Amino acid sequence: MGVSIRFTISNVFSLLIWATVALLPASARFQYVIPSILEAESLLDVGLQQFENGNYTDSGATFDRLLSDFPTNQATTTAILLAAKSAYRRDEFERARTYLNGFASKYPSSGFLEEARLLDAMALEANKYRTEDALNLGIILSLNTRESAQTQGMFNGIRLAVDRHNADSRNRPVRMVFRDIDGGAAATRRAMRELSALGVSAVIGTLFSEEALAAAEEAERSKTVFIAPLATDDHLVNGKTYTFQANPSMRVRGAAMARFAVLGLRLDSIAVILAVDDRKISERQADGFLEEASRLGATISMVSVLPNEGSLFNLSEALPADTLNQVNAVYIPLASRNPVATVGGILSNLDRMNPRIRVIGNEGWQDLPQKAHASTYLTTYGDEFWFDPASESYLQFARSYRALAANEPDRLGVTGYDVTSFLLDTLGGIEEQSLAQSLLTREPFQGLGLRIHFEGSNVNQALFYLRYRDNLLALIR
Repeated sequence: MGVSIRFTISNVFSLLIWATVALLPASARFQYVIPSILEAESLLDVGLQQFENGNYTDSGATFDRLLSDFPTNQATTTAILLAAKSAYRRDEFERARTYLNGFASKYPSSGFLEEARLLDAMALEANKYRTEDALNLGIILSLNTRESAQTQGMFNGIRLAVDRHNADSRNRPVRMVFRDIDGGAAATRRAMRELSALGVSAVIGTLFSEEALAAAEEAERSKTVFIAPLATDDHLVNGKTYTFQANPSMRVRGAAMARFAVLGLRLDSIAVILAVDDRKISERQADGFLEEASRLGATISMVSVLPNEGSLFNLSEALPADTLNQVNAVYIPLASRNPVATVGGILSNLDRMNPRIRVIGNEGWQDLPQKAHASTYLTTYGDEFWFDPASESYLQFARSYRALAANEPDRLGVTGYDVTSFLLDTLGGIEEQSLAQSLLTREPFQGLGLRIHFEGSNVNQALFYLRYRDNLLALIR
């Protein structure tokens, strides 16, 4: 399992000392200190260097010596975890689990506890399918403690999708091969190189666009299919053949909404209003919308770029009274951190302007409480994520997720499940085409919370379309 450790030994030791001493009775707290042994610290430094250089046999031997010669010292939990990681990287999954056996009970306050649990789960899964016939699925996520909850949610979803696939005896079994990308872009590139060298069928992962961009570079170099479940960067797949973006980019979301407005709702005269935001979400979506709507022949009667979100509360003053009377729809993409208040301000201003107009928007209009007011304008928007919590397929997934994780699935869990299911279903259907070509041409995929349809592009083009009508919000396509 790839890892880039970034900490100072002294800081880790200080944390371990404090965590241990805090568990002691008050009378003993200043009588017992875990010994700091210079030779143990030196061995840990050597082992870390060997591990980061990819010498996993040597690093394992070094950590074994540290644990044997100095069984109780400030480096113990660090050495146990890295010994397990070294074994995992040598494909010695049972040995990795042996190191981690009893870790939680022995070191309940360790800062590495969640990382140890996740590594143990991955070693268990990896050991299930070791036949030559198994397909290797690469997974790249960070075990950094700041991201552990998100990584765990995504990994749980991926794991359940793999389990579902492997439960069908007609399918070729899939083995998960995990690499830790804690350390950012450099660690991500190293992980991708290692997975490519192992001949994985595809790689899925990263939580953020920065790591996805680094993974994409290596994917193209090694001709390894990489699918990013969350990245929204508009440039991620530019000029790429083997990189795929399951989460539609901002420009693609705007373009998809334009196609739905013009081809689906038959709107041919549209105004665009947007407020500048620091993430440029509204601008990028508006750019995509304008380009696609114009290409499809719609008339763009007005584009109003407002300096900030507060300007949306004064639309009736900022725009001439009859501005919207000449169009049949207005597109307002939002990137608000307080959408309820912002939408309330927009709709109140539209009331004062009294246009007979349809409002179309983006995910910023999602599931708002002012359904009656939004219904006045038949407000319709596109969203990349939507699920029916009462559907049998979702309820079954939620039961499996609770049994695995002892908590409710979140968006990351659903996303990991859907993207992995899509990828594995595509792998199973390949005949003469390559996986990259099959992803481009396969039929639309309907997951629990995602729709995926690349339509010849390397960016997912599919959204859910919802409408406020008769005081209700409903999925219309």
